[in-house]
Amino acid sequence: MRAPELLPVPRPDRIHPEQAAGRTCVWCTAEPTISLGTRMTTRLGTVVSWAPRACHPCAAREAARVLAIHIRSCYRCCVRDGCPDARALRQLADSRSRSDIRRPDQ
Repeated sequence: MRAPELLPVPRPDRIHPEQAAGRTCVWCTAEPTISLGTRMTTRLGTVVSWAPRACHPCAAREAARVLAIHIRSCYRCCVRDGCPDARALRQLADSRSRSDIRRPDQ
């Protein structure tokens, strides 16, 4: 499982149409860089798919939030060094601090 696909997203009928269309981040108005996977929702009684997207800072922030919840409730994370979902979430959450570091040539 990819970490972005583990992140809960707002309902598409409760966000701006540009966010629901994937043209802006589902949590802010920044340009999206990360696909959050295909999601299913209902519209007028019909199941439809949509493809939310997020900017890197928002995705990393949400990954840190979800990881904090996950490690308290996952048996493998409580008893062992973690599970694949926790490792993926941690990698995305940790990328938040690395994304702020720019190379000298940028």
